Amino acid sequence: MNERQIYWGETHHNTYTSQTQPVPIPDVLAFARSHLDFYSGAYYLPVMSRILPLPERLPKSVQQIDGHPVEQGPGPAWRGFFSETTKPMERIAREWAEFSAAMTAAHEPGRFITFPGFEWQGDGTWGDHNVMYKREGLPVHVVETLPELYGRLRGVEAIAIPHHIGYQRGLRAPRWEFCDETISPYAEIFSIHGCSETDEEWMGGLRHNSHMGPGFGEGSWQAALNAGLHLGAICSTDNWQNVPGCWGQGLMACLATGLTRDSVWDAFRSRRVYGVTGDRIELDFTVNGAPMGSILGPVAKRVIQVEARGWDAIDRIQLLRNGRVIATHNHQGTWEIPATNSLCRYRWRIETGWGPRLGELPFGEHKWDGEVQLSGGRFTNWSPCWTGRGQGTPQLNGERAQFRLVSAQSAVGNPFQVGLVLEFETQPNAELALKLNGQTVRDCVAGFAAGSRLVWDKGTTLAMIRELTGTDPATLDRQDPLIYHMAFKAKLHRAIPESGYTARLSFTDDEPLTRETHYRVRVEQRNGQRAWSSPIWVGAGK
Repeated sequence: MNERQIYWGETHHNTYTSQTQPVPIPDVLAFARSHLDFYSGAYYLPVMSRILPLPERLPKSVQQIDGHPVEQGPGPAWRGFFSETTKPMERIAREWAEFSAAMTAAHEPGRFITFPGFEWQGDGTWGDHNVMYKREGLPVHVVETLPELYGRLRGVEAIAIPHHIGYQRGLRAPRWEFCDETISPYAEIFSIHGCSETDEEWMGGLRHNSHMGPGFGEGSWQAALNAGLHLGAICSTDNWQNVPGCWGQGLMACLATGLTRDSVWDAFRSRRVYGVTGDRIELDFTVNGAPMGSILGPVAKRVIQVEARGWDAIDRIQLLRNGRVIATHNHQGTWEIPATNSLCRYRWRIETGWGPRLGELPFGEHKWDGEVQLSGGRFTNWSPCWTGRGQGTPQLNGERAQFRLVSAQSAVGNPFQVGLVLEFETQPNAELALKLNGQTVRDCVAGFAAGSRLVWDKGTTLAMIRELTGTDPATLDRQDPLIYHMAFKAKLHRAIPESGYTARLSFTDDEPLTRETHYRVRVEQRNGQRAWSSPIWVGAGK
């Protein structure tokens, strides 16, 4: 990655909203600091208000709307709906001052970088943007139109990031003809909403939000690139859950010379940024040696180099030119588990959280204390896969690693697993032993690389059912399914050697260019986690 390093951060974690349980902003920042390099909380300007239908218009079973019957579903009848209005200015001033002070207090160059910011929605027809300032002391702008917002930000060290861009154009998604790439150098193309790369919705698109969906192509990132915009790509969570950097909801990477506001801001402005869905895929992408985000003049030959280092086995790397795939490296099947006497690095995912669903048993969270011991070698790195607060930073000490994970109950269909990936260096025949909540799983590294394992404690589950319900599991008609369903479970994914999580693609394009052309990269791991690079643009002609 030459002289630049990859730093990981969150630039769209909603704060001061009215839909979440209040958590003091210093506590949110402390959690962000535990696993991120930089953070820009999005101070949320709107406030939610409930609008209820008129009582006399609410029959008990069926309501007619424009002549169409609408049946009531289960749960409280006619709970109404919400509308968003801008908070009073006095409240904005008070909260913004408190928020800015907390960001200043948390800022520590070389350790954790903060940037104050707010979410701007205007009148709802210009596409939502997160405004991020390089420094404190600048105001929140409550204006109706994007040209007005740009006018207030021009000449100021500020960036306005379009987000959930793939919705209906002009209805919470941008109209690209008004985009000023000098103020909006990149867009957020993946978040809790889904993916806005294109409108191919089965690829993780904007299907989850029944109010704002479905997705449409006119607002997508590819549409902006087709329109000639020099627009990079990032991912961020857009969550309201007091969990900045939540794994699986989007994370931003930048390539900077150091962890300072100046160097990181320079990376932002130069579009040396990219996005991942959750796993922190390390990505290096150059054209004729120039990094992602560059704008090059005409060159007859474009030598393209891509290197990806995942936290699971890499499935493929795709190189796109003007939105079309022109080269693919399929990595599956190209690597083997190393020979017995070879020294190698591995990445091994430990994931927890399966068990009782929300409301089935009266508990809120479950703690997992783990210790891993290598018989030879050393632990070298780790990566978080955290979807909730309260996790413990792993302690890596030579041949030993200790960690704590905290998993919570969830409803069906909602993500609830929490985990981490440990990196270690050893030989395939070295013994690896995991002690997790009193249970021990032991094998050689090659054995763990051959396939996944499951950890669950039947004895503890039987005792929990007796204690919490007063039921003797022996009296149940079907013991094993219930006991297994209620058991807290952990998955030990197969250990992946470096040859499996590292892949390269080289391509030379000497086709004459008749117009400015952009190249970009898409990476996917076997576990479905993805990365998208910012493009590199090359001028037409020789």
